[in-house]
Amino acid sequence: MAARHSASTRRESSTARRVVQVGLGLLAAVLVVGVVVAGLSRAGVGGFCVDAADVTVAAEPDILAHVETLADEAGGCHAYEVSAVSSADMAARVAARQTLPDIWVPDSAIRLAQLSQDVQIPFETVLNSIASTPVIIASRGPGPDMPTWTSALSTPGLAMGDPVRSGIADAPILAATSEVESMRSTSEALAASMAVLAQGRAGRADVPPTARELLDRVTVAGGTAIVSEQNAETARRDAPEAGLVLTAPRTGAVFLGYPLAVTTQDPVRRDEVVGAAEELRAATGSPGFTSGLAEDGFRLADRSPLAGGAGVGEVEALVVRDPNRLHGALQRWRLLAMPGRSLVLVDTSGSMGFAMADTGVTRIRTLVETADAGLARFPDDAALGLWAFGGDAGLDGRPYREVAPLTRLDAPTPEGSHRDSLAGALASLPGLVGGGTDLHRTVLDAYAAVRSGYDPDMINSIIVISDGADDTVSELTRDDFLLALRGMVDPSEPVIVVTVGLLDDADPETLAEIARVTGGSSHVAQTTDDIVRVFADAVGRRGGA
Repeated sequence: MAARHSASTRRESSTARRVVQVGLGLLAAVLVVGVVVAGLSRAGVGGFCVDAADVTVAAEPDILAHVETLADEAGGCHAYEVSAVSSADMAARVAARQTLPDIWVPDSAIRLAQLSQDVQIPFETVLNSIASTPVIIASRGPGPDMPTWTSALSTPGLAMGDPVRSGIADAPILAATSEVESMRSTSEALAASMAVLAQGRAGRADVPPTARELLDRVTVAGGTAIVSEQNAETARRDAPEAGLVLTAPRTGAVFLGYPLAVTTQDPVRRDEVVGAAEELRAATGSPGFTSGLAEDGFRLADRSPLAGGAGVGEVEALVVRDPNRLHGALQRWRLLAMPGRSLVLVDTSGSMGFAMADTGVTRIRTLVETADAGLARFPDDAALGLWAFGGDAGLDGRPYREVAPLTRLDAPTPEGSHRDSLAGALASLPGLVGGGTDLHRTVLDAYAAVRSGYDPDMINSIIVISDGADDTVSELTRDDFLLALRGMVDPSEPVIVVTVGLLDDADPETLAEIARVTGGSSHVAQTTDDIVRVFADAVGRRGGA
């Protein structure tokens, strides 16, 4: 009996052990499955994403659809909220102290660097480029020959957006700056071209036209426009009968690159966001993404030409390598794009009645013709005034007279507008020629006049055009004059003086010193053609040398 009881007990114990072992095995299996499911959940595999992390992604509007494709095809476990946000919108967010998105895809690394500098936070670029497209010139039918971007910028009727707000619009300025850097153009030519373009009505619009609006204008009315190759190819696809012709100057083009960058301002979430950005980067190799780019007229990140002969083909990528030159070019545009408030001083002394050697036309009439043509380059919101200085022009004991007040060109006058009145004032200058030149007193009084009505929202300047030195009896010596001028300069309210010396009769040293003291620039014209060129250059340099 005892033995049988002992055997029964052993059988029961063995059964219990097997039950425990099976239970432990099932528990282990459950734990393993739980770990695997958790891993799959965080990895976003097989649809397991019960705790997906939200990540905001901003993209330039023209690349938006393709960033959405990346978000759809990205592996991992992140819920991407993709929205269209332009560079201008991002700048506005910074100005308003709003939170930035976690990830941003701008149209260029330059925009990314500018924003990083503005917020004083280093951004992490996860991919230098997800796509590319060169900025080119579109025209209806064969356009004018444009060997360089510097010459392209001065093309009459050239239409473009606002370089302050758009990577497409600042690309031609950067391209021309690259040409200067590589000595394929000159800084003087670039300054004059930028001035003409910056003061043009299209470039000064409160709401700059979109690329599609620019292309529609070209299609209907002709002319030329700065757009991206992708913009133009999309327009061609939608309207193949429009006859759009795409070209790039022989020097090359600036490419938009669309970098993928982490821009979150939350250090706690940074690792999470970097992981999400890396998942987007991995998706750029997917067939759906690359085929979508090609169908939409984008090049791949390697800048290889579009298939089937579309676009502008192989083109050299222009890059500004000097950061200081790059920053200076964009700052100069911002300066030139501001409306100008300029008082023009024209020498009407007796020597201005002498004939130009190359044409036989008097100096004053040559200048009037040039200035009259140049008047059309100024937008309506510019303010211009005109003084004549010389012996016969003097009035009320002063060596000068006001021929036209300093006011906006669109201000109403009995003649129609101030622009119309200025045209008449210029025509009256030949009748004032005679006598000597009191340059010193005229410049000091003009400086005081411009300072008295200083406008911080405009470029305040004086343009002096003279063919001679101060040759009248005056209480002011050259040294006394320059000392007095230095004493009037206030850096907080800058008034720039730009000087133009005509022919060898001028006093280039004094004119150059006037410009230097006030932060302006000095120019000399020897021929009739020089007067035209120098006048345009002087307008271009009204913001300083």
